[in-house]
Amino acid sequence: MDSAKKSHFILGIAGGSGSGKTTLARRLIEECRKTNIDGQLFSLDNYYQPLDHLPFEERKAYNFDHPDAIDSVLAIKHVHDLCAGKTIQQPVYDFKLHTRENETVPCRPTQLIVIEGLYALYFPKLLALCDYKIFISTGMVTAMLRRVQRDITERGRDIAGAKHQILSTVLPMYETYVKPTQRNAHFSINWEGEEIPGKAAEGLAAHHVEVRAALVHGQLEERV
Repeated sequence: MDSAKKSHFILGIAGGSGSGKTTLARRLIEECRKTNIDGQLFSLDNYYQPLDHLPFEERKAYNFDHPDAIDSVLAIKHVHDLCAGKTIQQPVYDFKLHTRENETVPCRPTQLIVIEGLYALYFPKLLALCDYKIFISTGMVTAMLRRVQRDITERGRDIAGAKHQILSTVLPMYETYVKPTQRNAHFSINWEGEEIPGKAAEGLAAHHVEVRAALVHGQLEERV
């Protein structure tokens, strides 16, 4: 570990599909902004592998719930770049065409970076960058209903396709790869999405003074 200091705090949020990771991440960013800590959502959904080299039917059948579906090398590089004060060009994923779009979105460095995704707590090099880690364990029925609704309204799937994906990849990959990352979290929460879970709020509050002071004075140790 380098003796240099950084002015960034990285929070990792993982959990199963439909568990409420994105919603929780956005709400925590909003809460931090109330204390003048600027933050951004770093979603691993933007880092799915480009599949434009495959025919569309093969892309539709691709296992997006396996960790190999994530371009972890690029994601980790971009987190490092943000921590180095660089603006990144973040990829945008088209979930209806199942590949990356040609355009990217510029993301500037912020004090708080919230990494959110199925595998936010899976890749060792990404784990090493996180200062604080949360795993969301939501009831399976609630999570799957959210997943089906999202796949139909946002990702162009029909009910039959969404059901097939849940049974063939979502649930098996959760049990095999996602759920075991729960042990890498500082704590786990069960959240149905009404308010920020008490445990998460309590955990952030406990670190609030220390974290804010570290961000302001640049006293968080740099990850290498």
